[in-house]
Amino acid sequence: MSRTRSRGLTLSAEDDRLTPDRDQRYEERATDRLTLFSDAVVAIAITLLAIDLPVPDGGNVSELWSQVRDNDGHYAAFLISFTAIAAAWSSHHDLFRYVNRTDARLRSLNMAWLFTIVITPFATRLLTASGHPTLDTHALRFGFYALIQMMESLALFAMLKHIDSRGEAPDAPRSVVNSLGWQTWIPMAAFGLSIPFFFVASYAWVFWFAVPIVVGRLRLLRHRGSGPPDRRVRHQASSRPEDT
Repeated sequence: MSRTRSRGLTLSAEDDRLTPDRDQRYEERATDRLTLFSDAVVAIAITLLAIDLPVPDGGNVSELWSQVRDNDGHYAAFLISFTAIAAAWSSHHDLFRYVNRTDARLRSLNMAWLFTIVITPFATRLLTASGHPTLDTHALRFGFYALIQMMESLALFAMLKHIDSRGEAPDAPRSVVNSLGWQTWIPMAAFGLSIPFFFVASYAWVFWFAVPIVVGRLRLLRHRGSGPPDRRVRHQASSRPEDT
């Protein structure tokens, strides 16, 4: 049996030839490492959101609730960012549950996505910075936050298109791929539309909630209107008057 030496290791000829099953295991191991690393980063980022939350220390119930009301902006910003990161992780989880191999470009896109996740706690603190900012300063703070969230959805969409085009998730149902596409487009529209409006109105953050609600409602009505073809046929047949 012929043997070769490589970097101090003695390898047989059979060791140089990776079988398809072994190669698949290596690919799956690399995918698992990428997923676990991403989950850990998301867990740290979502925990950092709570570290800077103000703790009310009133001596009685009245003082306690008074301090809670004074810091309601901090708690609201925490809930918004917690929801944003949780939704981003959920979409990432739905996408990578079908991925069986990765490449350098996918890893780069995933790192770009993680960048938006780890910067979200900092962007959240900008929303609740002290002082009485002008409209332009307010627009820069909230616009920066919206930009980060839009970039997060954009990075996730780029990963989705890359995975789909390279066949890195061959078992992913087409319905799941289409649903993930909507899950990325809706936040992009919600946060993206708000950015220019922040320079003319301080309440442009309404887009963050209004756009997902409106789009979700329209999609629901469209789904109900279409329905399964066989159900529509049965409904039409049952609604026809019987011949006399």
